[in-house]
Amino acid sequence: MRHVFLCALALLLALHVGSSHAASLQISPVSIHLDATETGKAIELRNDGDQPINAQVRVFNWDQADEKDSMVPTRDLIASPPIAPIAPGAKQIVRVIRADRAPPPAERTYRLLIDELPAAGAEAANAVQFRFRYSVPLFVSAGGEQGEPVLHWSIVPKNGQPFLRVSNTGKLHAQLSVVTIKTGGGDVPLSTGLLGYVLAGRVRSWSLADIASKLKGTPSGVSASINGKTQDARIETAQ
Repeated sequence: MRHVFLCALALLLALHVGSSHAASLQISPVSIHLDATETGKAIELRNDGDQPINAQVRVFNWDQADEKDSMVPTRDLIASPPIAPIAPGAKQIVRVIRADRAPPPAERTYRLLIDELPAAGAEAANAVQFRFRYSVPLFVSAGGEQGEPVLHWSIVPKNGQPFLRVSNTGKLHAQLSVVTIKTGGGDVPLSTGLLGYVLAGRVRSWSLADIASKLKGTPSGVSASINGKTQDARIETAQ
């Protein structure tokens, strides 16, 4: 699995099969946090290529019902401008603005899909065309004290394969990276970079099939970076 940047995934979608192509569009930041009273945030889009491009920004509600990521278009946040032309070597600022300025009662979670699109007239008849997409997490903090994520770790079977199941009973999302499974026979890395997110009140599972043969003895604990802080936790017995 390739992890591009710390908090965002850059997905390469080839519209035609052909030679490799580097992303012209670069973005900053790659993860966005808004305090309960903040009204918005600026995103810098940069064209590092030698051809003009367009950047499209769309906003989605992000949830993890049924242990899966799901996204639904929303007007809670507005991208201005939603489509921006960017000349070679130039930058464009896009502001993401909250439609409702009141502090939310619970943490709100969103994804920004930022697409690199060829500029009008840029496609040559026989050219290989690519589109790059960034999926940027955006969190709006709730009013008042939210504490830390409260995680419960267990290993459960699914379709004959072991999975690491992580339940978050806290009020704050958890970003998981650099995750290691601890056993009596030694430590086994599951991810050396970003593993994923567990939103507040949600559950996520990750397959251990690729490392199952390396797990010597019963897994007893994990070490993980949770929202940037390294923590150890025990693996609970699955019920």
